[in-house]
Amino acid sequence: MLRLYTLKRTEEIVAAMDPLIVRVCGEYGVPAACMRAVLFREIREIDLMDAAADTAVRLGLFGRTDSSTGYAQIFSRTAIRALRFAEERGIETAESLGFSSLPSTDAAEDVRRMWLRLNRDRTFNLRMGTLNLLAAADEAAGKTDFSQMTAEDLKRAFSRYNSSSCAVSSYGEEVYGLYLRYGGEPLP
Repeated sequence: MLRLYTLKRTEEIVAAMDPLIVRVCGEYGVPAACMRAVLFREIREIDLMDAAADTAVRLGLFGRTDSSTGYAQIFSRTAIRALRFAEERGIETAESLGFSSLPSTDAAEDVRRMWLRLNRDRTFNLRMGTLNLLAAADEAAGKTDFSQMTAEDLKRAFSRYNSSSCAVSSYGEEVYGLYLRYGGEPLP
């Protein structure tokens, strides 16, 4: 499939976002190298099918109500689950992110509202991607303190970011390599 961004352009986007990445990751206690790595991997893989899926959701075509969107390539329902996790843990609140109440994955209007924000607001998209990584780390490694993680824990967290499995996948291995490339500390 035809990718929308070259490797050079992907690197430029991640570099341009770095001040925002550092700020958001700092707020949530996630090493910035983690989100640099996730974003590089996700942006690099965005292709014409992703653009078509976004168009289908935006226009309500073919019954599509959700797709992975934005630079963090996050689904609306995934973002809602990540926000619910963050609120349960006292990390973030729906209200502080501009929602009048905690969104539900069962409410079509909540899914739509979340998707539109993810699609249109790069800062929000990064924020929700970071919260999703925290939720993935908790689910896959049983912890959200990245300073306590092993390389295996982080690979499982990266793998879970991209799938429903907590097992280390090729995605998790690849993103861990990118984490190291982006200045992440080698883990035991």
